[in-house]
Amino acid sequence: MSGPDLPDFIASKDVEVEPVGVVGDGAEVTWAPLILMKGKEKEVRIEDLVLIENLNGKDDYNGRWVLAVCRRGFGRSPGLKRDRYSPGRAYARMGKIPSEARESFDFTLSIVGEVGPGGIRQNKLIIAPRSKVYAFVKGNPMRLLGGRFDIGYYKDHPSWSVPVRPEFIPYHMGIFCVTGWGKSSFVRCKVIPLLREAGYGVIVFDWKGDDYVPYADRLKARVLKLHEITYLGPESGATYIIKKARNFGFSSGSALLNNLEAVLTEVLEDASQARLASSEELRAYIESEVENRLPGVVDKKYLGLCLARFRDYFRRLDPRIFELLIEAGKKKPEEVIELARREGVVIIDLSGWEPEEKLTAFLTLAEHVWYKMNVLKERVGVAFVIDEAPQYCPYQPKGLQEETTRMIESLCALGRSYGLPIVVISQGMRGDIGINAAVRRNINTWFIGKVHPLDREEAQNMLPGVDIDFLQSLEVGHFYFYGNMCPSPVPLLIRFSIEGC
Repeated sequence: MSGPDLPDFIASKDVEVEPVGVVGDGAEVTWAPLILMKGKEKEVRIEDLVLIENLNGKDDYNGRWVLAVCRRGFGRSPGLKRDRYSPGRAYARMGKIPSEARESFDFTLSIVGEVGPGGIRQNKLIIAPRSKVYAFVKGNPMRLLGGRFDIGYYKDHPSWSVPVRPEFIPYHMGIFCVTGWGKSSFVRCKVIPLLREAGYGVIVFDWKGDDYVPYADRLKARVLKLHEITYLGPESGATYIIKKARNFGFSSGSALLNNLEAVLTEVLEDASQARLASSEELRAYIESEVENRLPGVVDKKYLGLCLARFRDYFRRLDPRIFELLIEAGKKKPEEVIELARREGVVIIDLSGWEPEEKLTAFLTLAEHVWYKMNVLKERVGVAFVIDEAPQYCPYQPKGLQEETTRMIESLCALGRSYGLPIVVISQGMRGDIGINAAVRRNINTWFIGKVHPLDREEAQNMLPGVDIDFLQSLEVGHFYFYGNMCPSPVPLLIRFSIEGC
C-alpha cells in the first residue's frame, strides 16, 4: 500500500500519513472495523487517530476523507478458538508456537467525521470495505478539527493541542474522576486558564481550602475568606443562631421559639447600629439584650423556661459564630463579582466552617448573580467553579442542600444566555456518590477520567464506543473530552502536564 495523494486542505496542515490497514466487513456510517497490516499491530494503539480514504466518497470534497479513532482492539486466530479442537490448539498444548497464517489484529474505528476544507462535518456515507486506513506520522491532526484555544493535548502527543469550541463554554462543564486522579489539577492547569483566555472572570469555591488556595500565586488569584463574603442580615442572622442553637430546645413553629426569634431579630438590628468592636462584645450584647427584652413578649408562666433554655443553649454556641456575625459581608456580592472581572480569579476559602456556613456563603453570591440575570437581564461574564459538587447538589439533597441544588439548576438555565459558565467537579457522576440529576442534565461538556466502580454503567452511557475497562485503567491526568465544547462528535482522550500546577 502506497501513501495517498492528500488534498490541499489536509496537506496544508503539514500532515503526513502512512498506510496501516484496510476497512473490513460490516462497516457503517458511524463505525468501521480496521484490519491491520502485518507488523502494524506493534505500532497502532488504542485511541490513535487514523484517516480513512473512503471508497464510497465522491471526491476530495465530498466524503472521500474521514477521520476516525481506534477504539476496542481484537487479536484473532481461528486456529486457537477455545470452543473446538484444532491443530493450532494441539501445538499450543505441546508448548510449540502455532501458525500465524490466519491471525489478524483489528480495531473498532469510531468515526469522528468527514474532513473537508471547512474542517470536520458529520459523515453520512457508509464506510466501504477495502477502504485504506492511514496513521498520522507527522503534523498535528487536531488542526483538522478547527476550534480555538486548547484544553490539553491528545493522548501521547504533547504537540497535538486539542482545540475547543469557545461559543459553548457558557453551556457548562462537568469534570469527573476518582479522588487523586487529577480533577483539581486539571481545573487549575487547563480549565481556569481557558476561561480566562475566553474573557471570563473566575470565582472558585474551595470547599476544603487546600485544592486552590495554596496555588493562588500561580493562578494570580485573590483569596477571600468565607466571612468576608457571607452577608447575614438581622433576620437571616437570627435564623442562623437559632439553627446553631438547635431551636433552643423548642419544637419548630412553637410560639416560644417564634417569640425568641422575633427578639433576636430586633436585637441584631440594634447591634448593627451599636458599633461593637469585637465578637466578644457582640456575644455579650446579644445575651444581655435578649434577657432584658424577653419578659416583654413571653407569658410569665413560660418566662422562666424560656430564659433558662436561652442561657443554656446560647452559652454552648461556637464563638466563631459571632465572628461571622460581626465580620460578615465586608465584601458585598457585587464587589466580589467585579473583583473577579477586574483581577481574573477569586478563590473563596471555605475551610474551617461547617457545611451549613459554606453553603450559605455560596448562596450569598449565587442569589446576587441570579438576580442580575433573571431580573436585571445583565450579562455576568464570570464563571463559577464548584469543587466537591456533591456537597452542594447531591443526588438526594436535604436541608440547605435543597436550596443550593435548585439555585445551581437555575444558574445553569440562565447562565447560557448571560455569560455565566458553571464548572462542577465531582468524584461521582450519579447515585449516592454523584450529583443531582437536574444539575447533571444542564451540563453539556464532560471531562471524564478514571471513574468510581459504581459509575461504570453511567460512564459507558456517557462515552459511546469507549472501552470501559480501558477507562477504568486510565493514568492520572487523562480525561475523555466529550460534548458541545469538543470539536469532535465522539470522545477524545486528552491529557495535560501536572508539573507546575
